[in-house]
Amino acid sequence: MIFRRKASGKVVRHRPRCSFCGKERGEGGVQLVAGAGVYICSECVRVASEILRGHNPPAPAGA
Repeated sequence: MIFRRKASGKVVRHRPRCSFCGKERGEGGVQLVAGAGVYICSECVRVASEILRGHNPPAPAGA
């Protein structure tokens, strides 16, 4: 869980989501890697890796 403080001072809990496809951690076995204010899921890492190798895979399911 991520805790964020709103301007009102109230602390709100958020579940981390992939910044690219919007999947939540644990959704269908998805794992997230955290960056500077962003997250990327294991499926988007796989797709990005294939693109960098010169393949053009279809978009991940649910995107």
